[in-house]
Amino acid sequence: MKIERVTFALGALAGALMGGRAIKAYDWRTEWNIPAPLPVVYEAMTSRAAVREWWPDMELVEDGREDGLRVGSTVSFRVHQAPEVARFAPPFRIHCVYTDVEPENRLREVVTEDLNGVLETLFREEPAGTRIAFNWYVRVTNPALNLLGYVAEGMYRHSHDSVMGSGKKGLSEYCGQVLSVRDDSPSREE
Repeated sequence: MKIERVTFALGALAGALMGGRAIKAYDWRTEWNIPAPLPVVYEAMTSRAAVREWWPDMELVEDGREDGLRVGSTVSFRVHQAPEVARFAPPFRIHCVYTDVEPENRLREVVTEDLNGVLETLFREEPAGTRIAFNWYVRVTNPALNLLGYVAEGMYRHSHDSVMGSGKKGLSEYCGQVLSVRDDSPSREE
């Protein structure tokens, strides 16, 4: 009888969570300082070909579209979580539609699939390079990931930080390579 009550309670909880009454929301901000000029950073952030090179944790899963981003552009990713989290939760999918593009200033996208919400990315040139601020406000819509978020929010934060950390490292290295190639190019006056 006790097992039946526990099973019923767990089933009721899962039903409530999956029914949308208790969907987990996340409001996270991440900032990167990239040691490269704003035009180089912005180009790397908005080129599908470049993103494929520098951010393997955000696996681009769509092909056949124009490389640059503009209002109405779409991008879909399979997000590979931190290794410690991947044992418990598989990669998740996000689909992004760009609703506002202010070149070298701001990107705003609506996010759907396993997460629903908004991502706003702000760019600012600084003396030492470029500061990027990512503002995520999303809800988890995948029922299994949503349920797991209630018992392991710290694990999700760790995974988010891991994915974003690999992105910061990859973008810094990519921009460094771009600048190195430009510095090694013969000048136009020669």
